[in-house]
Amino acid sequence: MEIKPNPVQVIPPTNEQKELFEAPFKQEADLAVALEKPKLTSEQLTSIPDIIDGYQLSSKDKHDLLFDALVIDQKELYYFVDEKGYIMRHFTDEPTGDDKRFVNFEDVLMDMKKTQLNEQNFEYLKTGLKYLGFGDNLSYALEVRLKEGSDKFTLGASAAFPTPTAKDMVNYELRFSKSKSTDNYFLNDYKASLEKGNPDGTFQEPVSRVFALNVGNDITAKEAYNLLSGRSIQKKAEVTDKYTVLAGGQETAKVLNIPDARAKIQELAKTSAAGDYAIQGKDNIVIKTFDKNGKETPVKTARENLQIIHAFIQKNDKGNNDIPYDVQDMAGAKQMVKELIKDKNTQGITLTEKGVPIAKFDEKGKEVELTPTKRKEEVWMKLDFENKNAQGDYKFRTFFKNYGYDLDKAVAAHPIKELNDPEQRERLMSSLKRGNLQSVTLIKNETEEKAFVAASPQFKNLTLYDKDLKLVYEKAQDAKVENQENRGYQRSR
Repeated sequence: MEIKPNPVQVIPPTNEQKELFEAPFKQEADLAVALEKPKLTSEQLTSIPDIIDGYQLSSKDKHDLLFDALVIDQKELYYFVDEKGYIMRHFTDEPTGDDKRFVNFEDVLMDMKKTQLNEQNFEYLKTGLKYLGFGDNLSYALEVRLKEGSDKFTLGASAAFPTPTAKDMVNYELRFSKSKSTDNYFLNDYKASLEKGNPDGTFQEPVSRVFALNVGNDITAKEAYNLLSGRSIQKKAEVTDKYTVLAGGQETAKVLNIPDARAKIQELAKTSAAGDYAIQGKDNIVIKTFDKNGKETPVKTARENLQIIHAFIQKNDKGNNDIPYDVQDMAGAKQMVKELIKDKNTQGITLTEKGVPIAKFDEKGKEVELTPTKRKEEVWMKLDFENKNAQGDYKFRTFFKNYGYDLDKAVAAHPIKELNDPEQRERLMSSLKRGNLQSVTLIKNETEEKAFVAASPQFKNLTLYDKDLKLVYEKAQDAKVENQENRGYQRSR
């Protein structure tokens, strides 16, 4: 895979500019209108190159290029801007092939003195592009856009992904914006559009999605291609443990925080005939109990493995330091809290049972609401092409660890030759986790057969294709599984 920058794109004329330009050519145009010409905005001027194919553009040339065509008589060619804003090249005395039709960044020179380049920010953005798999080919285009000094700009790029039967194309639109308080720019997100190739060289209708960045463990260019192709990838996510609301010992709801759990209990107390209610945390640890009217009551069950976590800041120390103390019972825990808050550097105190937080206190020993606990976990995710979010993008389907997908087990269920070599096995597993369609060798009846496989967490198996990419096998190993799928996804570094 090689990421290539898209052709040079300029800011196209507005409808008002177009009408003003076309007015003199209309029969009903009056003289006053006919003498007035549309002016280019400063943003439009900075987006247009100063030199194209060695030819220096004047102000009139830029005007002609944007609104009509820039004709170069001595070279017998002209340039124009298409409906997407790309600069196009057309030869008048010979056919213009696809390789010459678009004007690319290597064909132009821009005025690099419009603004002073923030070298540190430039290097930071280049490093970010490499991390996302876009390589170095966008560096010049990035430098040009940064020196233009606009509040926002986009960079276009494309990549070809050959398959055994065709070639897929992905177009990327990377969106940058300038900080409101500094001269730093940030890459906020990118839109990836996949055009699946057909064996006859044609392409299917594009499938697109915007992928947000700077939210942790960002999706790379190749992973975006795999997701848009319908495959699953594994990413490290920040998982928030939910609280369970019980009514009469039966689970009725799962919520993200204690206030929502309290509100749910108050609602149930008005309509339900349950004799009591409770809030449970992870591993079925009881956090709080309530009577039939929704009034909080002391927890009656015996507490086991109680521990207090004392969070404080030491002098001359910038970091938080958490010190654990084992306690025998709730009475001992309350007494320990009273002792610990005498330390003026106390930040907070958390009481846990078997490692699960059941109460929290501020620096003065006052009980406060528990905050949701978060942990990092490897999760599988794919796009749900049947559902979209409020922004019009396909939602994620996410399969957490407790969904039960075991990639090792799924791979071992197939007679894959590469599993016999530790290095090849490691490469295969790593490739499947990134969502790749991986070539393998199947051993059947002592004969070798080429095939392709992809991870299929939804069915707890592998998706198997033959050497011509025809689907052979996609079936759940165990259809009777408790559904631990979550359609939300929060990434984390």
